[in-house]
Amino acid sequence: MKKKKLTRQQVVSAKNRKAGPAKSTISKTAQVSSKEYYRALLIVLIVTFLAYIPALSAGLVNWDDPDYVNLQFLTRGLSDLKYLLTTPIQGNYHPLTMLSLGLNFLISGMNPWSYHVLNVILHLVNCVLVFHFAFLLSNKNTVVAFITAVLFGIHPMHVESVAWITERKDVLYGLFFIAGLISYTKYIDAGSRKQYVLTLLFLILSLLSKPAAVVFPLALFCIDVLRKRRFSVKLFVEKIPFFVFPILLGILTYIAQKQKGAIDVFAFDALTRILMGFYGIMMYVVKMVIPVNLSPFYPYAPINQRLPTEYYLSPLFFVGLMVICIYAWKKNRVVPFGILFYLVNLLLVLQFLPVGSAVIADRYTYLPYIGLFFILGWLFSRFVRREGNKAYYMLAPVIAWLSFLTYKQCTIWNDSAALWDHAIKITPSSRAYDNRARLFNDEKNTAKALEYYIEALKINAVDKEAYTNRGNIYFNAGKYDSAYLDYKQAISIDSAYYPALDNMGALLAMRGKYDSALNSLNRCLNIKPDYVSAYRNRALTLMELKRYNDAMRDFESFLKYQPNDPDIYNAIGVCLRLSEKYTEALAIINKALDIKKDPHFYLNRSYCYNGLKDLDQARKDALTAKAAGVPLDPPYARELGLE
Repeated sequence: MKKKKLTRQQVVSAKNRKAGPAKSTISKTAQVSSKEYYRALLIVLIVTFLAYIPALSAGLVNWDDPDYVNLQFLTRGLSDLKYLLTTPIQGNYHPLTMLSLGLNFLISGMNPWSYHVLNVILHLVNCVLVFHFAFLLSNKNTVVAFITAVLFGIHPMHVESVAWITERKDVLYGLFFIAGLISYTKYIDAGSRKQYVLTLLFLILSLLSKPAAVVFPLALFCIDVLRKRRFSVKLFVEKIPFFVFPILLGILTYIAQKQKGAIDVFAFDALTRILMGFYGIMMYVVKMVIPVNLSPFYPYAPINQRLPTEYYLSPLFFVGLMVICIYAWKKNRVVPFGILFYLVNLLLVLQFLPVGSAVIADRYTYLPYIGLFFILGWLFSRFVRREGNKAYYMLAPVIAWLSFLTYKQCTIWNDSAALWDHAIKITPSSRAYDNRARLFNDEKNTAKALEYYIEALKINAVDKEAYTNRGNIYFNAGKYDSAYLDYKQAISIDSAYYPALDNMGALLAMRGKYDSALNSLNRCLNIKPDYVSAYRNRALTLMELKRYNDAMRDFESFLKYQPNDPDIYNAIGVCLRLSEKYTEALAIINKALDIKKDPHFYLNRSYCYNGLKDLDQARKDALTAKAAGVPLDPPYARELGLE
C-alpha cells in the first residue's frame, strides 16, 4: 500500500503537538458568516465614533502638548528629519510618534484639528484590530470579539489616550502592539514563519512609537497560556529575539527618565512603593467597573502621612486575583489569560518604581483592559448561549451608558481651563492648581494666578514648579525680593531644577550681581545643555561684562535651537557694533530686519552707519526709529543734527 505524503500544514501541526499543542480553551462555535462578522464590527466603529465626536473639535492643552506640538521643534524637524527622529521628548524616545505629529504639522500647522482627527482614526483602527484579535483568540467567536472591541472602543478610561494629542504615542504604539499580537496568534495557530517575522517587525514599530512596548514579549507568553502551549526550553528560545530590542530601549528610556528627573525612588520608602503598586492593580479594576469621577491627574498620597485604608487592602485584592487565576488554570485558561494580560501590560506603570507625579493614570489602561474585556466577552457569550437575544437587550443600556460617559469625558479635554477646573473639582492636586494658575497668568490675571499657586503650595509644600512659576509673577511685577525667595526655595528643594537656576541667574544679573548670575546659569546649562533660555540670559549677562565674543557664542548656541529669532540676531549685531565691527554688525542687523521691522533694530543699525561715518543713512534710520516711538539719546541726536 502506497504511503500517503503529509502536507506541510500537517507536519507543522504534528510538531506543535509534540512541543505543546496550541489549543483554545473556548469551545468551538458554528462557523460565522462574514456578514455577521462585519455587522458586529460596523456597530463597534459607529458607536465608538459617535462617543468621540467632541474630541474632534478639542484644542491643545497646556500639559505636555506644548512639548509635542511645538512650532520651533516641528519646523526644524521637518527641515532636519534626523533631528525630528532622534530627539527625545519628555524623557522618551519615540521617533514614529514624532514623525506622525510632523505630518499633522504639514497638514494643519499649529491648528489642532488634524491631530485630533488622526488620534480618533487610529483609535478606530485599533478597535478593528482588537476585534480581530479577540475573534482569533476565541476560535472565531463573534460575540466575544464584539464585547471585547466595543468595551475597548467606548470605555471612558480610554478617553485620555485618544482626546489628548500628547498621547498619540498610546494609540500609535497600541496599533502595532495589537497587530503584533494578531500575527503571533496566527503564527502559533498555523506555524507560519512569515507571521513570526511580522510579529518581530510590529514589535520594533511599536517600540519606536512608545517605549512601553517593552512588555510585548511577556504579552506573547499570555497567548501561550491561553493556547496551552507547553512551557519548554524551545518556547523560551523562540522568544529571545523579542527580548533583545525591548531590553536595549528599556535601558535607554530608564536613563532618559532618570536624567529628566521623572524617577524618584527615594521619595517613598519600600513599603509605600509596594502598596502603591498593589493600589494601582486594584483601582484600575474598580474604575473599569465604575468609571465615574475620572480625572486627568491622580496625585500620590501625601508624604509623611499614613496611607489611606484602601492602600493596605489592595494586596488582598491582588491575592484574590491570583486565587481566581490558579483556580481557573486547569478548568479554563480564558480567565488566567485575561488577568495575566492585564497585569503584564500594567507592569511598568504600577509605581513600584515611581515615575512621574501621579499614582495612577487613565491612559495606562489603554492596552491592559483588553485582557479583562476578553474575559467579559467570554462570560457574555456563555450568557447569550443560555438566554439568546434577551442578553443583547440587557447589554444595550450598558453600551449607551459607557458611550455617554465617554462623550462627556471627551468634553473636559476641550481646552486647558476645562481640563484643570475638572481636575481641581474631582482630585485637587498641586499639579492641577499649578497648571490652572499658568492659564490665569497667560490671561494677565496675575491676582488669580497667585491665588492658585498658593493653593498648590498648600497641598504640596515641596512643589518646585509652583515656587518657580510664582517667582516669575513676582519678577515680572517688580517684586524682586519675593521672586528671589521663591527661586531660592525651588533650588533648595531640587538643586538640579534648571528652570529655577535659569530664572535666578536672570534675576541676579538684573541686580548687577554678574558673577553670581553666571554661576547659576552655568549650573543650569551643565544640567540641561539644550535649555535655550539660559543661553540667552547668559549671553546678556556676558554683554554686561563686556565679554562680547563669549556672548556671541551663547547667542549662536541659542540660534541652533531657534534659528529665526530676530531679537537674537539684533543682539549679536549689538555685540559686533560694540566691538567696533560695524560692517559685520550691519549684515546681521539687516538679517534681523528681514524677519521683523522692529524700530529698535533701525536704531542699532543707525549706530553702525554712524560708526562707518555714513551720516545720511545713520540719520535716516534714527528718524525711522524715532517716528515709531523709540526715544533717541540726546547726545546722539545732537551728533546727527536731529535736535
